Amino acid sequence: MSKQSKVYEVENLTESLKSAKSAALIDYQGLDAGQNTELRQKIKEAGGSMQVAKNTLISRALANIGIKLEEEIAGPTALVLGEESQIEPLKAINEMAEELEKPKFKFGVLDGEFLPLEKVKKLVNLPDKLTLRSMVVNGLASPMIKLVNALEFNQKKLVLVLKQVAKEKGGDA
Repeated sequence: MSKQSKVYEVENLTESLKSAKSAALIDYQGLDAGQNTELRQKIKEAGGSMQVAKNTLISRALANIGIKLEEEIAGPTALVLGEESQIEPLKAINEMAEELEKPKFKFGVLDGEFLPLEKVKKLVNLPDKLTLRSMVVNGLASPMIKLVNALEFNQKKLVLVLKQVAKEKGGDA
């Protein structure tokens, strides 16, 4: 690869990283061609893309967006970009990793910030946005529902007692 093509590749990777909502570096070693194609398809369906580049070029592109790595990137590395969604492409990788035990996350980038492996794993295990919203709504509604039930309880109890008294006196309830 000529020096000019390397510079061009770093510029392309830098622009891709800047425009992406999230990014993750994964070790795709051990995936056969069919699994690699399936992974790319899942990522694409989830609103992302996967690029394979030399580790030094990826490191330079990361440095261009302000992320300095303490260690060198080692082994086969693919850059997964979340273009439409921050988390869904990463979840697609995680689903495949749970089935096959590969690919493996190395680290991530979210909003221009470095995410270590532990935080990436926490992020991919979060519920989707719709589920989170429903959890918030249920959390907000639960105390109100309990209050309404508590306020209605005495009235319901009074009606039941009156029905029982009427039944004992021989009247219809």
